[in-house]
Amino acid sequence: MRISTLLMRTPTNLTEDHLQVLTQFAKDFIRMHSADDLLWYTAQEIVGRLGFVDCVIYLYEEDKGRLVQKAAFGDKASKDHIIKNAIEIPLGIGVTGSVALNRTAEIVPDIKKDARYVEDLHGMRSELAAPIHIGGKLYGVIDSEHPEPGFFSKSHLEVFTSIAGMLASRLAQWDVLSQLEVSQKGKTESDEKYRLLFEQSDDAMILASENKFELCNAAAARVFKFDSTEEMESIHPSEVSPPFQPDGQKSEDKANQMMAIAMEKGYHRFDWIHRKKTGEDFPVEVSLTRVPHYGQTALFAICRDITERTIAERSIKQALIDAQTANRTKSDFLANMSHELRTPLNAIIGFSDMMANEQLGPHANKKYKEYSEDIQKAGTFLLQLINDILDLAAIDADEKEISQKPLKVREIVEDCFRMIATQKDAKTIDVQYDIQGPVRTIYGDAQAVRQILINLLNNAVKFTPQGGTVRLTIEDAGRDHLLTVSDTGKGIPEQKLATITNRFDRGDQDPFTAVEGIGLGLAIVKSLVDLHGGILTIDSTLHKGTTVSFTLPKDAKA
Repeated sequence: MRISTLLMRTPTNLTEDHLQVLTQFAKDFIRMHSADDLLWYTAQEIVGRLGFVDCVIYLYEEDKGRLVQKAAFGDKASKDHIIKNAIEIPLGIGVTGSVALNRTAEIVPDIKKDARYVEDLHGMRSELAAPIHIGGKLYGVIDSEHPEPGFFSKSHLEVFTSIAGMLASRLAQWDVLSQLEVSQKGKTESDEKYRLLFEQSDDAMILASENKFELCNAAAARVFKFDSTEEMESIHPSEVSPPFQPDGQKSEDKANQMMAIAMEKGYHRFDWIHRKKTGEDFPVEVSLTRVPHYGQTALFAICRDITERTIAERSIKQALIDAQTANRTKSDFLANMSHELRTPLNAIIGFSDMMANEQLGPHANKKYKEYSEDIQKAGTFLLQLINDILDLAAIDADEKEISQKPLKVREIVEDCFRMIATQKDAKTIDVQYDIQGPVRTIYGDAQAVRQILINLLNNAVKFTPQGGTVRLTIEDAGRDHLLTVSDTGKGIPEQKLATITNRFDRGDQDPFTAVEGIGLGLAIVKSLVDLHGGILTIDSTLHKGTTVSFTLPKDAKA
């Protein structure tokens, strides 16, 4: 790609002056023969034309973990290309170090209000910094300060980012592709660096143009099963991909899309299916970085085989499917078993009720009447347990469907209060409700809302002593309706609150004082609230009482 094409991809909201600066830079930077010349030229001839008063370019020295000042414009610069009072900044320290660490350009409108600022020049108030990085490698930071607060604009940020990107691509070219310039000079330090970064990499590295592999490393030839790098460099890039990708798109069309994104943004990473010379397809993570190459633009590709990762992801998905299948099997078993138990239990309850009421005549022995009542109570308890298990099994199997619609709130509440009348009258408990403000309707499934309220009210009555109070409040809470059941009962120990909605969990830990129950009520309540898209909260103080609240959305669940 030519320089003119590269400039066409420059952000379009830059000023005309900034575009002219970038155009000049694009023409000149490729002709620089050393990093030192490039950095000083950039600071003094390019940034110097932007109307700034200061610029410092740092290079990152990885062995030190520090950013070192290498070129400057303004008070830090001298005529003989020496930095005045040069400083080094550790990675992550100051605005400059933060930009380097996060790889994100940044404007600081007022450095006096930013605790990160490391003072280098006196009297400065605003700062602009952009990282010089490419393909995951950090080369440095280009930084500018100004005595006027809020001086730097979005246009300044974009032109700085563009300059940093051009610097990075040129530095990367010298770094990774230096062997192209020293091939006739024998083995040099640059050649050794190339071998370490390119040839000896475990990842497949390729320099590609639109229709050709310009350069491949040994790992690329090995991964793609070619006998040599020269053999791989001689083929057309389309030969290492199957005709179609997993999404059904033609590999050629999708490859063009991926390359276009990398050309436009400078970097793009994505998953791909490649094909080896042997015909075997395999998954790869590809990163493409736009780099200059002999006056044009090429793409530097790193291809990482992710076969093991893909297999692991499939194993995790299969394990999840197996777990869901096992859970459904368990739920089906519980449901079938519960249905089988219901028939004889209904008979036991019915006949014991007849015997307790002496419908066929009085018992000769009064104990028989008591035993019949005990049988009837035990059967009723077991039937409630089975019904609860069936409810949870249906929820687990995703068979519990709710039909949300507007419900008359007073009608629902009075139905629930009638259902608990016997229990509350037996303990002379004061049960009240308060529908606050303009609430006339709530939105939800009628049967499910009744089941939630009856469970909560039953619990409140069950655990509240003689003469206590149970209160139901319904109020508007913004986007939701909030329903709260509070009591003056025994409360729940603090250590139990986190697990109280777990199945078969009971708030009372003393088996000699606990009220009868098997700990499914709150589990069902939470599941039904979740189905509505609501939130259940429980607060309790031991010996003082418990408050259970839940929300119902005012509209149908999305």
